[in-house]
Amino acid sequence: MRRSQVVQVVESRWFSNAMLVVILINAAILGWSTYGGSVQPYLLFVERIVVGVFVVELTLKIIAWRGRFFRDPWNWFDFFVVVISVIPATGPFSVLRILRVLRILRVITAVPQMRTIISALFRAVPGMGTVIGLLLVVIYTAAILGQQLFGEDVPQYFGDLGTSLYTLFTVMTTENWPDFADAVAEDHPMGWMFFVGYIVLTTFIILNLVIGVIVTSMEQEVDSRWWVEDQELEAVQHEAVMAKLAELSEQVARLDRMVRDHGGDPDTAEPVGQGASAAHEPVHPPNGSG
Repeated sequence: MRRSQVVQVVESRWFSNAMLVVILINAAILGWSTYGGSVQPYLLFVERIVVGVFVVELTLKIIAWRGRFFRDPWNWFDFFVVVISVIPATGPFSVLRILRVLRILRVITAVPQMRTIISALFRAVPGMGTVIGLLLVVIYTAAILGQQLFGEDVPQYFGDLGTSLYTLFTVMTTENWPDFADAVAEDHPMGWMFFVGYIVLTTFIILNLVIGVIVTSMEQEVDSRWWVEDQELEAVQHEAVMAKLAELSEQVARLDRMVRDHGGDPDTAEPVGQGASAAHEPVHPPNGSG
């Protein structure tokens, strides 16, 4: 099989869909194997076939794309997963059996929409890091404040810094936060203000900032993909226009040669119809001819 044929196979739609089916089959096998039983040997046999299919897929992609294969981080991930699957999970490498579950994550590389989401998450990391840093500062400050305010009366929730941090993290998730507020309200009737202000600041404001950063990154990722597609479409249209111009230029050159072959001068040729009109003009006799 020629390399051009391999490229057509690897980049075809049916090949991607077939590999997605194989990945889903592998995920089902890994889940089924957790139940054990007498079918375990058969599942192991099918799993080896699946690994063999992955090796063939990886080989075809390397043949088709060559060095371009390793420019894509997702291809590196596939390469890493397949290499781990090939290494025998015995002896010192028995721990690698746990990493078999990574083969399920190959569904991300097989579905472009999932790759877009993951790429957007990576793009959002710097912005999320800033917002999460702000969130940690708020939680840390609130934990110290809560320990100073309620530590003596409610030591089970605000006895020290670690306990206060755990309590406030639970409150941020709004999970059973009235229980903490009621325990504090027994000795501090106005303690609810602390919890309400903390929840509004962390859950309703800062966490929504994280979501906003992710949504913005998602829009940028989608827009970048559309921009690439638009550039490719414009390139195709430009090539079509240039080909049409080249065809017209060739026709003009051919007409020019035809005119020259018939003894005419294309630079001084009269417009079509001018010679015919001149031929039909009446000839007047000279003056004085009687």
